[in-house]
Amino acid sequence: MRRSLAILAGMAVAASTIAFASPASANQTIPAGGATFPEVFIRACLGDFNASQSNFTVSYQGTGSGTGQRNFTNGQFVFAMSDSAYASGEPTFEWEYIPVIGGAVTFPINLVNAKNGKTLGSSIQLKQTTLAKILGGVITSWRDPEILKDNSRIAASIPEQNITVVYRSDGSGTSNNTLQHLNAWTPTIWSKVQNDFGTAFPGGKPIANSLSGRGNAGVMSSVAATPGAIGYVDLGDAKGYPAARIQNANGEFVAPSSASAAKNLASQTNINAKGLVQLDYNLKVPGAYPVSIFSYALARTDGRGPNGLGVRQFLDYTIQKCGPSKAASLGYVPVAGKVLAKSRELVQLVK
Repeated sequence: MRRSLAILAGMAVAASTIAFASPASANQTIPAGGATFPEVFIRACLGDFNASQSNFTVSYQGTGSGTGQRNFTNGQFVFAMSDSAYASGEPTFEWEYIPVIGGAVTFPINLVNAKNGKTLGSSIQLKQTTLAKILGGVITSWRDPEILKDNSRIAASIPEQNITVVYRSDGSGTSNNTLQHLNAWTPTIWSKVQNDFGTAFPGGKPIANSLSGRGNAGVMSSVAATPGAIGYVDLGDAKGYPAARIQNANGEFVAPSSASAAKNLASQTNINAKGLVQLDYNLKVPGAYPVSIFSYALARTDGRGPNGLGVRQFLDYTIQKCGPSKAASLGYVPVAGKVLAKSRELVQLVK
């Protein structure tokens, strides 16, 4: 009799455990945040993901890569997005960089035709070294001879307009990636690669002809409000605003687009064990837009963080389903080829 009662009691405890286990795993909130570069894409994915199942709800704050890294390290974000590697403050727990999405860094220009008042931004062609000189304050007028030489077709229409450089005021992976390209092309002008653009300028402080904006939205707002301005933002946040054509290593002046960025990123195959892609900044691929980057998820692989299953499910969905179906329409590039294979491998390590 005692044995029967014990068995019944055990069954009751087990049933109680099962009853409580199900609600505990349901509707779990996963706070995430970080890079603003992929924010438009990530929000589109999490909207569909959250609507498609009831176990987890993902939220995302576009704080910039620097804050995203810090908040991932201190546990405020369960996972984070970053466009750049840690310079310091890496987590002490086990984690990985997982390439989630790619895209183009564009250089929007607020410039109008001196003859008819129409926009000129998307017609401006800039060599990589010319772009570096503009952003570094070496070239300060849109009628500088170096600019006019590469824009002979529209030279007469370029106005006597001073250049204003608009940069990110917050710690940003977009800034870091822009600086990586500038450093690769003109290390004598741009010697620092970091998340803070303001202290990376030649001389260690912002140039006289510059303004700052918080986040990509802040940069775009300042560019749009300032005649003669040029900034740097992702293609998704540029929202079709006129942007420069940048010369690639093949000598072609290429407009930023999902297709031209994809030609670049599909040819980037140097990815390390932790997930970081070492970009070739002088890639010779016809039609490839040169300033193209990857954005990474920072995710735990030690199994000791909250909602590891939800993080893995969301990242898997984002990389394998949302990317292929939504990326191009939003101005991004889905991961592919060797990078996709590595991403899929790393996602399975998330616990």
